Amino acid sequence: MGTSTRSVLRYPGSKARFSGFIARAISLNVSRPRLFVEPFCGGASVSIALLEDGVVDEIAINDVDPLIAQFWTTVFSKAGAEWLAARVAEVPLSVEEWKRQKALEPASQREAALKCLYLNRTSFNGIIHQSGPLGGWGQKNIKIDVRFNRQRIANRILALSELRSKVTVANEGWRTFCERFAESERAVLYLDPPYYHKAEQLYGHVFDEGEHEALRDFLRTMNRPWLLSYDDAQEVRDLYGDVTSKARVIDNTYSTHPLGGCAFVGRELVFTNMKRLPAAAKSAKGHVGLSVKKPRKSRAGNADALRFPISAAAAAYYAQ
Repeated sequence: MGTSTRSVLRYPGSKARFSGFIARAISLNVSRPRLFVEPFCGGASVSIALLEDGVVDEIAINDVDPLIAQFWTTVFSKAGAEWLAARVAEVPLSVEEWKRQKALEPASQREAALKCLYLNRTSFNGIIHQSGPLGGWGQKNIKIDVRFNRQRIANRILALSELRSKVTVANEGWRTFCERFAESERAVLYLDPPYYHKAEQLYGHVFDEGEHEALRDFLRTMNRPWLLSYDDAQEVRDLYGDVTSKARVIDNTYSTHPLGGCAFVGRELVFTNMKRLPAAAKSAKGHVGLSVKKPRKSRAGNADALRFPISAAAAAYYAQ
């Protein structure tokens, strides 16, 4: 599986390079999954990669942020994608237009889609809600259009639109969306919730502690195969310490540090109810906060398999 970015959207902490690991995990545990379900889709890089590479037959993506949901709904429709691609070719790329888009109250789904795309491609680190324009207000070093290749973006929108018969898009809460597929045969869920730390600087919608706990409790009862990725925080380790012993630390290279900087290897925790996770890479070494020049694939380190103690209550639950 290739590691090139499949999404049109830029995302801090993007999982584009994580798709190969997920594909291998699926192949080890699920015989030809039909549906891949992603309730926190954001840039949807993993879902798109698995669909384009034929790992799954269909994808169902969801985001609680209405701008993101309306963007994907527009992309995965023929007329909407054609309209959006045409607007990409002509929309002004300037600080003035950035300000206009930022203040805009979209009057239609298509206007919302353009606003989402425009702010994502012209804002620092692709952060729609909290960031300023690329290059700053003075535009002295880099320009606002540095991440806005009109032709490439328009072509990608039109190419993705061709997959529309295999894609479901929703704008719901994560629980409501997941419950739709709780009994779907041959479905696999991938959950990538907001970071435990610094989330308010990255997302328009964040979790409080209660929501993190609610997600854990929900996964305890989910009988469909699922994978969950989180930032490597001690609170997350504690939260899932009595849920599953199947976990791993992954070194995932991001194109930028989520909070600013050059290419960055950040640690992620991966949990699953599947029986097996892909074997560790023989040459992998653990990294925390390492800046690198060339992005690499996600990988699992030799000593990175986690062995969480399982509480008596959890052991009784899994023995049922």
